[in-house]
Amino acid sequence: MDQVDIKDRGDDLGRADLAHILLFENLPPEAVADFEKAANWRQYGENELVFDQASDTLEVYFVVEGCVRILGTVAGGIEITLAEVPAGNFFGELSAIDGKGRSAKVVAARPSRLASVDGAAFVALMQRHPTVALRVMERLARIIRGLDTKVVNLSSLSPEQRVMIELIRLAEPDLKLPGFWSIACLPPHSELSEWAGSDRDVVAKTIGELARDGIVKRRGLGLEIAQWERLQQLAKPARARN
Repeated sequence: MDQVDIKDRGDDLGRADLAHILLFENLPPEAVADFEKAANWRQYGENELVFDQASDTLEVYFVVEGCVRILGTVAGGIEITLAEVPAGNFFGELSAIDGKGRSAKVVAARPSRLASVDGAAFVALMQRHPTVALRVMERLARIIRGLDTKVVNLSSLSPEQRVMIELIRLAEPDLKLPGFWSIACLPPHSELSEWAGSDRDVVAKTIGELARDGIVKRRGLGLEIAQWERLQQLAKPARARN
């Protein structure tokens, strides 16, 4: 799907939507309204590129509807998913703050409506409203902590263990089977491989071996984890298991 610029349609699409962005919570309504007037509104199709890594754009984006995926590249040109940004959140602030190229690639994880503003306008907003600046700093702190964990996993775990980590991350307690965990709808292998920093063959091989060992079981579109503690143990670095 092509990008659709809806700012100039002459209707009220998107008006007041930014009031639901968490960053703007408790801001004066007039401040949010002024920001909305400066925003560009676009619709993105699933997997459509928002911006590429190293591009020189400086806009900050707000996810009004849908969800975007932030991707990085590791050795061998393998793309890994660093994070997902759901509706109500924002991304792209790093380039707005330091004026440098994008550090990651962003694509729409599903059909999404985004609002974007010029980087300079975003920085000016932080200067006028310290609460906004503090929320941005809190978000950056969470990003750094998340990346620290990602780096440790990439450097200390095998590709198979990284797949197991993603299965653990996606799993939830099974309400029908006390003591069991399950994934209601298992993502495609291509998506799991991006999160794990591996490839689809490794994902298929790992899930297949776990199934043969009775640790997981396929259940329709989902996955039942029959041996939760065993899966957690296998996902640990060798030194942590000794």
